[in-house]
Parts: sequence; structure tokens; C-alpha cells
Amino acid sequence: MALTKLSSTDAFVITDGGADAPATGVVRTAKKILQSSAADLARSVSYSFAAFEVQRVGASAGINALDEAVGPATEAFVSELLGRVESGALQLDPGKGTAPGALAPLTSAAGRPSFAGSTHATVASVIAAGTWANGGTLEGARVAIEGAGPVVEQLSTDLGAAGASIIAVPGVDKKPWMIWGAEADIVFAGSKPGALTHQGAEFVQAKAIVPWGPIPFTTKAFAQLQRSGVVMVPDFLSASGALLPGNVQGAAETPSDIAALVTAALDASAHDDGVLLGACYRAEAFLASWLDERLFGRPLAA
Repeated sequence: MALTKLSSTDAFVITDGGADAPATGVVRTAKKILQSSAADLARSVSYSFAAFEVQRVGASAGINALDEAVGPATEAFVSELLGRVESGALQLDPGKGTAPGALAPLTSAAGRPSFAGSTHATVASVIAAGTWANGGTLEGARVAIEGAGPVVEQLSTDLGAAGASIIAVPGVDKKPWMIWGAEADIVFAGSKPGALTHQGAEFVQAKAIVPWGPIPFTTKAFAQLQRSGVVMVPDFLSASGALLPGNVQGAAETPSDIAALVTAALDASAHDDGVLLGACYRAEAFLASWLDERLFGRPLAA
């Protein structure tokens, strides 16, 4: 991991795989963005690109600001990093807490399609992964969605359009962990890294967990659910849609383009050890083929 602390404002950029590798990621804004969590997000993106055999790694940036300080801090962030983006070394999309248009100069300088970095692109990959996990169709599937926000809103709409039934879990508004016990075929998860712990894993009844956000399960939860036979789709495939346009050939224009790529990657990742580890093995083989620095640590939350 390479860390760049900005000089013009309280912000940073982490890039995986060393400072010289071209990188893509999100910018989060809050009172205090932890560098450790940023590193986890960058690692997930590295595996996403590797899964599609693209020589890019993950990036993750944080702007530490609140309220009226956000605007000036974001402007300084954009100004200081514009040259790096214009060179092609860095691509940055708005993440949690960062307004959609706040990074417009960086988005324009990157020259990617308008579909890149969008909620629609993310949901396209999530729907494709859910369809794959449910045997090729969502028609009649019972699903539950953990979390809230723009991605969840769009995901709910698209799941309904695909014929799925969204299960309401009583009491989840006051006890969010109750979502893990939903009587559903699939639980879509992604509110935060490590949202599904080994304690929550004890209640899972679904046959599959499909991430809509990065690294939602912990290492212990993964081990427990694997023993139980629950399919855990890798987040670096299911939530990869926003990364693909402009970076992966054939993913520039439509949700169906993204769906086809994600489905093919999941098919190629089928393994006796499960699809998550199978996808990790494929990604790690590609990373080793072009990176001088070996990446230690898989995209799972602590």
C-alpha cells in the first residue's frame, strides 16, 4: 500500500500495489476517515480488476471534513489531485459522504463513460450476481436487503422488476442484525465492511449472501458460512459494476454489458472451495503475473 497525504487539506489517498500502478477507487468524506478501512476498500478493488484481467489496482481516498468545511476541503482535494488524474494514474469516484457532483473535474479528466461510477452500474453487477447465485433467475426468489441508501433503493426497484419478492423482517429497524435471520433465498448485504460477523452468521437461513457493497463479511463469518454451505459471492465481483465502464472492454454502455461480464467471471470462478475462494485464486494468479509487489491479505473484513 502507498499512502499520499495531501498538503492542501486534511485528506489522503491510498493506492494498493505500490505508488506506480494505475489505480481506481472512491473518495469518502466524513469527520475522520480511517486509513485502515480505506486500505481494505482498495484491496477489494484490486481483486475486482484482477478478476477481469485488467492491470489496475485499487485506490481509496478520504477527506476529513464536516459541514461548511466540506466544500473548501473538496475543492482543495480536487485541485491537488487533478494532475495525477489527467495523467491516467488515478481514477476517483464519489463514495460515502461525497456529493455526486463534487468530483466533477476529476471525473471529466479521467475520460471514462458517464455510466462509470454510477449507482445503476453497481446495481447491474449486483443483480447479475444475485441471478447467478439463484440458479439463473430471480423470478419468484425471496430476497432480503441489508442496509439503506441510493444503491439499496435502486436494487429494490430492479429486484422487483426481475420478479423477486423482497422480504420484510419485523423489528429490523430497531435491531438491524435481525436481517441475517430472514427467511429468504438470498440476502443482499453491504452497508459497511464487516457488517456480517460470526455472531450474525449463526442466524443466516438464506442459501446465498450477495454483496452490494465492499467486504460485508468478516473472516470468521466467511469460515462459519462456508461450513454451513452458504454461497458467499465475492464482493469484488458482485459490487464491481461501477468500476468496469472505461476500464474493461465491453462494459462501457449498458447494464446488460456489465451483467454479461460479471456472470462470466462467476462461472469461471466455480471451485470446490466455493466461488469466493475460487475468484480469489483467479485474481491472485493475475496479480502475480504483472505486479512486482505481492499483495498480502484477501478482501475480507477483520
